[in-house]
Amino acid sequence: MTQSPRHRPYLTAGAAFEIGLQPMQTAQWLDVGPDHDVFMAAKRARLAGCPPLYYRSLDRSRGAQAELLRLVAANLTAHHADVFTGDARSLNDRIDGSHHDLADPAREPLDVLGGVVEEDFVLFDSEERRDIVVAASNAYTSSGRIVSCVGRDMRFAHDPVPNLNDDLGSRIDRVIGHVQAGKPVVRFNWFVTPIASRLFPAGSHDANVAAGSAAARLLAADHRKAGQTLWLRVERQTFLRLPETGALAFGIHTYSDPLSVISGERDSLMALHRLLGSYSEERLAYGGMLATRGAILKWLEERLA
Repeated sequence: MTQSPRHRPYLTAGAAFEIGLQPMQTAQWLDVGPDHDVFMAAKRARLAGCPPLYYRSLDRSRGAQAELLRLVAANLTAHHADVFTGDARSLNDRIDGSHHDLADPAREPLDVLGGVVEEDFVLFDSEERRDIVVAASNAYTSSGRIVSCVGRDMRFAHDPVPNLNDDLGSRIDRVIGHVQAGKPVVRFNWFVTPIASRLFPAGSHDANVAAGSAAARLLAADHRKAGQTLWLRVERQTFLRLPETGALAFGIHTYSDPLSVISGERDSLMALHRLLGSYSEERLAYGGMLATRGAILKWLEERLA
């Protein structure tokens, strides 16, 4: 049986892009999904050998990497003890049977971490009064945009997003700079895509747009297939300030559910109808939803009738 979505950020989202940070308990920092074993096997395969499309770091980030790994290990054994056992030097995964040497001197701590948890992590550190990316492990997307930010600030990653830097760039910089140790926060992104996998294929953005165009041609013949053709993709972003090094850990966890799972959720149907009807064409095109919007709206309207 298909499970209901774990997160529904569209219920409270507005038409304009919002930062939307909310307080988060440390116990909620990390998550283990129902497909953990299959997903982690695919993630480890993608990150094996630290390919530059998915992994990059500066030498100065090693201390922050080590601190992040220690905090993750402590969090897993404290709040996910049903899945993980071990200590600061090694962890065992009860679900897939994997063993992780957290003290492996031949590997960077962030590299080790990428094979343990479903979250991707990006580390920021301060340089000349601004936060720059000093390390990134990003398996969820294959665009390489986040990883290519190492040595730069996040404005570089946000350049392709329509109007984001112009409208909110300075505010995003301030928000990142003001996250405090002991007060983690969370925010969400979401969109509808024909791509089911949580790990996007090569050329993430172009692949998503191309898949949307192909899905639109299929749905033009029968929009009723939208529920089984399209997927709700939700990205959960966490921000946690590391108390020792002062670096900022930006975590990314992506969820993917068939659109059909909300068939009986009137609030979710209404929210998606409201948002897809109000988003600009530019925003829909960037998210790969412009071609499929008409079919999705028809599918939603039939279930709301």
